[in-house]
This record gives sequence, C-alpha cells and structure tokens, in this order.
Amino acid sequence: MARLHPYNFAHVLLPQLAWRRPSSVRRELSDPYLAKELLHYVWDKAAEHVAPADRVPPKGLRLSWHEVAGRVTALFHLPAPQATMEAHFSALVYEEDDEPAETEAEETRPRYFTLEATLGLSGPAGTPTVVGEWAGDVHRHIVRGPAGGRPNTAEAFLEALATVLGPLPDTSVPFMRIVRS
Repeated sequence: MARLHPYNFAHVLLPQLAWRRPSSVRRELSDPYLAKELLHYVWDKAAEHVAPADRVPPKGLRLSWHEVAGRVTALFHLPAPQATMEAHFSALVYEEDDEPAETEAEETRPRYFTLEATLGLSGPAGTPTVVGEWAGDVHRHIVRGPAGGRPNTAEAFLEALATVLGPLPDTSVPFMRIVRS
C-alpha cells in the first residue's frame, strides 16, 4: 500500500494545484528558483496530516522540462517509490492554445500523468510500472510502463507518453463543424 505522504503529493495536491491555476503554475514552474520553492512547499503540505514517523524526505524531488509529441511537458522526478501506487515520475502535459484565455476559469487544464509502481517481481531489469492519467477525480491506468528504478526510466516514460498522446492534430486540414440551432 502506498505511503500517504508521497501519494498525497503525486496523486492529490500536485494535479489539483496545476488544474486550479494552470497559467500561473506553469509560469512559476518555468522559473527554476520558484519551481524548487513551489515543489518543496507542496511536498510539505502533503505531509501536514501525516504522522511525523511516516513523513518522507524530498530526496530526488526536482523538475525538468521536455517536449513530448510536440507538447511542452513538465516532468516531476519524485523520491523513489517503496510501494504500489507510489509514483516514480509524474508529468504535466500542456496543450498549446491558439488564443489565450481571458479568465482563469477558461484556461486549458494540462493533462496529468503518473508512472506508478505496480505489483510484480522486481529484479535487475527494474520494477514493474503502469502509466496512469488523472482527469479530475477519475484515475485510469492506460498502458504498462517502462521498468522503474533504471537510469533510463525517465526517458522511457516520456516515450510512453508520446505514444499515448500521439501526434498533434494537423490544423491546416479543413474540417466541418455541424451546428444545430
């Protein structure tokens, strides 16, 4: 069973924060100093209602930016998982909008993915994982993930995300929109 502290961070607080204020959070995460401060603040918040003995140090907690299938992606490197449902990595995938939103309510929410430890035998090849996606309160497992705990796990996770996301739609192709009155 997942430890409450890392679970709260990766599966509850981080996606809620990113969805509540998409543009603001993206701006803050784009600044290396603010990103570090924000991540550690959210990590501490995730431990607020956790017994002191069950708190996990933020060892390895950091952020890197990537382009995945033509989309800007914030990759969160998390402390090593110790149980199923804990995440090795999580990612915010930003879809680019042609027109900026006028209010925060109209902002496009990024998609939020996790690479979670699953049941199975761990060995020299790594630990079994699954790629999951949160959409509001709904969590679903999408595909089997790359082996966790390996030096190339982050790159393999990004490759799995590229497969899940697929190419960007070709906006130069005309389409018909049916409107009923």
